[in-house]
Amino acid sequence: MGKNIKFQKNGIDIMGYFSVPRKRAPAVIVLHEWWGLNEQIKGVVDRLSKEGFAALGLDLYKGKVVDNPNDAGQLMTDMFQNRLEEVSNVFKVAVEYLKSLDKISPKKVGVIGFCCGGTLTMYFASVFSDILDAACPFYGLPQLAPIKPENIKIPIFFILAEKDEFVNNDDVIELSKKVWRNGVEVQLKVYPGVNHAFLNEKRPEVYHETSAKDAWGMMVDFLKKHLGTE
Repeated sequence: MGKNIKFQKNGIDIMGYFSVPRKRAPAVIVLHEWWGLNEQIKGVVDRLSKEGFAALGLDLYKGKVVDNPNDAGQLMTDMFQNRLEEVSNVFKVAVEYLKSLDKISPKKVGVIGFCCGGTLTMYFASVFSDILDAACPFYGLPQLAPIKPENIKIPIFFILAEKDEFVNNDDVIELSKKVWRNGVEVQLKVYPGVNHAFLNEKRPEVYHETSAKDAWGMMVDFLKKHLGTE
């Protein structure tokens, strides 16, 4: 099991949930849904640790966790419209922190995210390709952030839901084509018959067990391929 962490580095406050395997491992940053760093995302972090990664779930809402769409929408909108530079700095410092740890070996960092976290995964891949090694966005919304696909120079795996009511899958597919022109590995899979957030087992109205297990396995294989293990 992981633990909550809080520290300051270079004048920037970092909050999150950190879980590490016993042996040295590469790192994966997990970016939460619009609800915040809740127990479901902490569970994702612990699962990644069991898969052999040092996983850090970043708290981008500074301790706020909500359980209704109205509050979640307000927090997400505020983050993208007013706090994008702030959360970008938090993310950069988190990557630097992970790479400074002896337990991180190889010195590689990947990023995954869900919903608004999936959007940030795409965005950070375009801003920080020089310090990241792989990215896997789950049903991100590219319209929320100024993503420049021509700047994504790391392997990236887009995971989408066919019946997503929030994401225009055509937009993500078009973005993936632009990334592919950079000469990097691009994977994309659209899961048929499932809705937005189909990997979230805490939401039975959208969770799809078969697709979730398959997507998880493909993500883990992708991360192991590009991050490696010692």
